[in-house]
Amino acid sequence: MKKTAHIFVASLLALGPVLGDDDLWESKGPHVRIKKNDQDGSYVVFERSPDDRSLVKTTKDQNGRIKMKARYRRGPKGFLRNGQIYDGQGTLIYRVQYGYHPETGQLVAEQMFDARVKNFYPPAIQDADGNRKEMPIRRVYYFYDADGNQSKAISLVPNPGKTAQEAFKNTKEPLKLYGEEKGFDPKKATNPLLNNPFVEEKKKAR
Repeated sequence: MKKTAHIFVASLLALGPVLGDDDLWESKGPHVRIKKNDQDGSYVVFERSPDDRSLVKTTKDQNGRIKMKARYRRGPKGFLRNGQIYDGQGTLIYRVQYGYHPETGQLVAEQMFDARVKNFYPPAIQDADGNRKEMPIRRVYYFYDADGNQSKAISLVPNPGKTAQEAFKNTKEPLKLYGEEKGFDPKKATNPLLNNPFVEEKKKAR
């Protein structure tokens, strides 16, 4: 788990925006936006499908080599449903799922799973069919103020060094396996809506 955590953090740093606030998105037609980092020459390419159901975010180095690629898909109603994150060699390394409030439709959580090695909750935690449940390597929860504006987000990761007996001594709730991730930056999470240029364009158009 410790090795996985180190790889996970390194991958997020490569995926997350390393771009300055003064950098601008360059338009390459209606469906492609490019943002360059003047510091190291790397850049991010953000592409969407014509129906806006698919989003692809590709991070490249100054020589155009792919460092990270993430593919996201929306459901029929436009909600972001899931994502797949690949390394520079095209290997799928993470799967991401998104959850929404049933009444407000606001994004409330995202879960990241290791696509190479499945991690499971202790045997006592099972799904409706009696099978062991896969455990995410990271959870992000989003919160909103009274006006519906996103106010904060927290990230939870599995606690290192905890045995199942210790974590489940007094409860069987899966959250007991998690601890808050220190220094968490929502902008480096796997929610593409936080730095999606197309979203900002829609807001300005309104």
